Amino acid sequence: MTNTHGMHVLPDELAATDAVPMREAIDLMEEAVAFFDADCRISATNASFRTAYSAIAEYIRDGSSWEIFLLEAERHGVMASRVCQDLRLAETMLGDGRSEHTRLEHRPEGTRTYEIRLRSTSNGGYAMIQAEVVDERARAESDELAEVLMSKVLEACPANLTMSRIGDGQILYRTPAATELLGAARNSRDHFARVEERADFVTALLPDARVDDMRVTGRRRDGTEFPASLSARLIDYRGDEVVVANMIDLTDELALQAELERQKDLAFQSEKMSALGELLASVAHELNNPLSVVVGNATMLSEEELSDAALRRVGKLSDAADRCVRIVRTFLSMAREQPLNLAPATLPDLVETAIDAFHSHSDDTFTKIEVTLPPSLPMVSVDDIQMVQVILNILTNAEQAMSDAGIGGSVRIAGARHSGTDFVRLTLSDNGPGIPTQIHGRIFDPLFTTKSKGKGTGVGLAFCHRVVSAHGGSIQLDRNTATGATFHIDLPVAQD
Repeated sequence: MTNTHGMHVLPDELAATDAVPMREAIDLMEEAVAFFDADCRISATNASFRTAYSAIAEYIRDGSSWEIFLLEAERHGVMASRVCQDLRLAETMLGDGRSEHTRLEHRPEGTRTYEIRLRSTSNGGYAMIQAEVVDERARAESDELAEVLMSKVLEACPANLTMSRIGDGQILYRTPAATELLGAARNSRDHFARVEERADFVTALLPDARVDDMRVTGRRRDGTEFPASLSARLIDYRGDEVVVANMIDLTDELALQAELERQKDLAFQSEKMSALGELLASVAHELNNPLSVVVGNATMLSEEELSDAALRRVGKLSDAADRCVRIVRTFLSMAREQPLNLAPATLPDLVETAIDAFHSHSDDTFTKIEVTLPPSLPMVSVDDIQMVQVILNILTNAEQAMSDAGIGGSVRIAGARHSGTDFVRLTLSDNGPGIPTQIHGRIFDPLFTTKSKGKGTGVGLAFCHRVVSAHGGSIQLDRNTATGATFHIDLPVAQD
């Protein structure tokens, strides 16, 4: 049996017998395949072909003609007109026996290119086979472009990213930012200041192949240590288990948190001082009148003709009453919001006046005062009387602490301008016993004192805090001092 092209056609029985296994076979092929019989009608298609021409699905069923398929493919834009014309010519050449197969390229809308082949079959028909053309050169160029892009992204990445093998810690890659922070060490172990912290990091990473925001101590390129947050992922890279890690320097963040905590403490201290100041004022007023009676009667008794023993008792009574009066006045001075008489003043003048007052009632041989105040310091805007009292209180406290403990004997006074701010810092440091860590947060509390009975009222530093705050400045205890006690007083610069 022959078709119109003179090709041999298998008997219908054999074709029917072969149809089922042929369909199963071609459905396993990734290429799009359609078989046409000797009458140029579709006898079988595979899944890939039906997917490729799903837009004209009704025209690629078994029995559909070759010409209808081409017309609808062109009309629906599935194939270009030129491609359809080339396919008609190729089919004609197959029918005339001038070619057993032919090839042509087909590029549907999009970027992929396909190769279409027509091949004669033994039953007098032909097969249309469509396969994607893989441009190895284009793929290589695309991969190269992707690699260049990734390289540029990583080079510009501001994160401190490193890639290292988990086994031996060998670094495979690092971003410039990581080199800037951590240096050019070849092993990731050198990024950890403490060996045990890296061991803890690896232990935490292995179970889930990830670690987020783990606190560690890092080592900078210059060898200094810094607090860090470490996040990492464990990936497979060319057969090796590789750690992709990002280490963040927390120095500035922790400093900001510390400053916020300090500001909160200062605000709380101010609120507490205000409340306790009102209480002290009330108590002082209540005590003032009865104390006046005691003082007056003690004075009158001292003028009477009494025995020596009685006069000594009257003297003790008078001294105690006078001390109570001084305490009450101190309470009132601290509690009362006295108006400030602000005027420009120099730190050397304020310090000199305070030192003169200190020497007038102090043992000059015990406490040595060293003053280092640059002449270039700007003037400050203060109430000189109250500010001198603040400096005098701190000097007196230092002398008493060193005398009682038998440790130290010198005070250093220094000053410096805060760069970029409108404040000057006055620092007073002694080399005495220092202030115990557990009471750092209470030293400015009214009525809190560590002095023995009869030597302190607990209002000196509270008074200092209230006065300096009223000036718009601040007074702080330096909690990082290893020995002695250091106070920082920040005062506003006088405006021109």
